[in-house]
Amino acid sequence: MTKHKPTDADKEIARCLRDNASFRVVAGAGAGKTTSLVRALGAIVELHGKQMLRDGQRAVCITYTNRAADVIRGRLRNNQLFVVSTLHSFVWGEIGHFTESIRKSLRESIIPHHIRKYQDDDNGGKSKKAVRARQQIDELTRACEGLGAVDGFRYGVNNTFSSYLEGEIGHDDLILVGANMVERCPPLRRILSQKYAYFLVDEAQDTSRHMIQAFNTLAADPEAPLVGYFGDPMQQIYDKGNSGFPGPEGAETITKRENYRCAPQVVTFLNAFRKDVQQRAAGENASVDGSVEMMLVQAESPEGGRGRYSDKQLERAQRRFVEALRVWEWENREGVKQLYLVRRMIARRLGFLELHDLFTGPLASQRAQSEFESGSHFLIKQFVEPIVPLVRARRDGDNSTCMRILTSRTSAFSPDGVHSQKSVGEVREIGKRVVQRLVELFENAPLRDVLEYCCKEGIVAVSEKLKNELVRPERTDEYDEELHREQKSEWLADHFFRMSGRQVEKYCEFLAENTPFSTQHGVKGEEYEDVVVVFDDVEAGWHNYSFAKMLAPQTTGEPRDEQRERSRKLAYVSFSRAKRNLRIVLFTQEPRMAKQEIVTQGLLSDQQIRILDG
Repeated sequence: MTKHKPTDADKEIARCLRDNASFRVVAGAGAGKTTSLVRALGAIVELHGKQMLRDGQRAVCITYTNRAADVIRGRLRNNQLFVVSTLHSFVWGEIGHFTESIRKSLRESIIPHHIRKYQDDDNGGKSKKAVRARQQIDELTRACEGLGAVDGFRYGVNNTFSSYLEGEIGHDDLILVGANMVERCPPLRRILSQKYAYFLVDEAQDTSRHMIQAFNTLAADPEAPLVGYFGDPMQQIYDKGNSGFPGPEGAETITKRENYRCAPQVVTFLNAFRKDVQQRAAGENASVDGSVEMMLVQAESPEGGRGRYSDKQLERAQRRFVEALRVWEWENREGVKQLYLVRRMIARRLGFLELHDLFTGPLASQRAQSEFESGSHFLIKQFVEPIVPLVRARRDGDNSTCMRILTSRTSAFSPDGVHSQKSVGEVREIGKRVVQRLVELFENAPLRDVLEYCCKEGIVAVSEKLKNELVRPERTDEYDEELHREQKSEWLADHFFRMSGRQVEKYCEFLAENTPFSTQHGVKGEEYEDVVVVFDDVEAGWHNYSFAKMLAPQTTGEPRDEQRERSRKLAYVSFSRAKRNLRIVLFTQEPRMAKQEIVTQGLLSDQQIRILDG
């Protein structure tokens, strides 16, 4: 079942399971967290399996992705003693038939919560934000009043937002409703306690804080199930998680100190970078000879608009990056994984510079830019999944992947979608036709046409926000910052709608392959022999991150607390992908001062840092 011998942490987990004590496991990068989770599930079988069968109880394992659930089920050989599920699937499975409780939760808690948020946005003025807030308040108030007429509720698997009067609970609301019902409904907690003896939660740092609190409330009841969390606060890089994942009162904290991924030299650097978990290289990698080196590149003062490089400066920055690779003899090295915490340079190199500049330019808010960086912006995310994956699979002639995406990621082809009553053969033919037409539009038509087609065919879920942008008249007047500041997102959307699919495809390819945000799309925990990480705060233009300030605050200036933590976590996730050799490129206007500060901190030695002057 597992490939490593039980560790001290595994033994501590087993002791907690014997003593029926809840716990939280903090496991750094490469620690074999999933192995420990599976081993814990195996210990449950050995210690309590027969008793659970007699009592009709099962153990729940909550995973972050469907792919992770499949992996764990496979390791457990689909043992029916366990329920292995994503959080959303599990929550809906448990609450979906409690129609009146869902109605009460929506009416008394969830919808009023949303109304209060919009009330904060309404200053009584005529700005777009205030007007929209009042519209949303009116709409939510009507929905709240009309809930009594809704016969039943369903989970909109592919919809982020709810359609209350249609009885559809969206992705975000489902967690709020589930957590609220567990917190406020003792009978539901009793039912869960009778059905399940254990709740083990994987990737706890990315699990909703509302559900963490709900699990903790559940664990506090008499005869409550044991709750165990597995995660790493340092690897929480998405805003909706709960990086500290506090356990129930009295829960034990267990630290897993092994690193089965990285060479000792990389582990030493990671230990210097974070002090809360000190790891040791374990397993086969303990004898691997690796290396960590940093190149400090002389950065220029930006001469372009909005504090960015001009085109000529951008070209020079690209040349300096290539020169850094050449110094390390990595320019043509095969198998090197490049992670860019900098965008404009690589956007130009890979062919999505226009798209990048749109979402980091004057038409984009800080939030829009941040969501663009992570692939979650409402205009972009439909292309990240499922549109671009469908297009690429169809081009490759991979019809089985096309159908898998259609049935698992689109509303029309889902088990309760518009094609659910048709035969398998009919659905396949419809799927082929729909995807072939999608490819034709994607390659030849503007993005507006692609999105409208996907909405019509049920390939994407249409949020209210996207729907409003698609149906309103296009802005024909020239954008004026003074006059149109509150409405600038409309100019951004119109520009985006006129673009071609090629730039979006290149962006999606980059997002999946060359950034730690690719972990959001199913590859968390991936590892590579050689990794180069590139930082350039000027190039990135990020407000939420400052890697130069995080690495050398005395040289560059102290970052804001939130900025420091975001930067540290994203950098750690990037650094810890390297199995053998790690290279770091940092653009800074004071390379010599930065080197001295980094060496003084003990992050790297003098010999590990080189300076590349202009």
